[in-house]
Amino acid sequence: MSLVLRSDDLPPDDRIEIIRDAIWTGVMPVEIDYDRPGPQIEVLCRLADVGPVNFSSARSTPTMLRRTPALARQDHDPKVFLAVQVSGTSMFAQGDNQAVLRAGDMAVYQSTRPYTVLNTNRTELHYFQVPRSALSLADATIDAVAGLRIGPDNNPLAAVVAHYFDTLGSTDVLDHPRAAEAIAGPSIDLIRALLTTHVADAQLAAAPMQGSLALRVQEYVRAHLADRDLSAATIAAAHHVSVRHLYAELERAGVGLQDTIRSLRLQECRRALRDPASAHLTVSSIGARWGFVDASHFGRVFRDAYGMTPREWRATSG
Repeated sequence: MSLVLRSDDLPPDDRIEIIRDAIWTGVMPVEIDYDRPGPQIEVLCRLADVGPVNFSSARSTPTMLRRTPALARQDHDPKVFLAVQVSGTSMFAQGDNQAVLRAGDMAVYQSTRPYTVLNTNRTELHYFQVPRSALSLADATIDAVAGLRIGPDNNPLAAVVAHYFDTLGSTDVLDHPRAAEAIAGPSIDLIRALLTTHVADAQLAAAPMQGSLALRVQEYVRAHLADRDLSAATIAAAHHVSVRHLYAELERAGVGLQDTIRSLRLQECRRALRDPASAHLTVSSIGARWGFVDASHFGRVFRDAYGMTPREWRATSG
């Protein structure tokens, strides 16, 4: 479900701090500057997480957002943002690139480099944040596009992509879990297609997808760890390749599929065993939740990985 913040619902004197905290915790730490005092600020902000995709939408009076060098250097999972301009005019700057966006335009920028977003008048924008690794694109490809204006006049996919993401941001589809989960993967694919289409160098655009299957498989595994039927067959089908080709690509990348699945599932079990919210669950039910349907097998692989049984690990927490 979405979190919605309306300035009229917030105490005027605390408005700036509440909005800042919501953005820092729900989107990304940035400095936010306003051209007027808190009681005069008008904001309608919506935040939602959809699997690996983080969505935020803001309709507000003039603001300036700054991802400072210090914030960009902080340890975090690198993210890529797609901003979709719904109304008003905004300026985006990252590195040597700057873009002025009007309705229907888009821009991409990265969390690992400083950026500035200046909204000079009343604006509305949708922001879609995805893990950089999920795009399976080389840094050079993203660097070549970051901070540039993307619009129907310079990218043949722009009109389609902007309409798609504007629809996601303007309707309640993200409030329906099954529907939202279903569109997470295609949304990432669309952003990838938009970026590679915008890169003038055809070789640079095509190169990242060569050998990127291993990265995409690892992201898929993380997103589907709790699926009972997670297997080489289901993973291969989801990526439109044969099981044989899947294993060949993973071997070339030095990735062991079963080892990866088991290791990630064990990490989730280890966390859940000490999570107060899971205190009412038995050890075997926690194992089963993460794919270890045989309790004896779960105990053995957990002990092999961590040097103690699941029950011993849980007992040492308190």
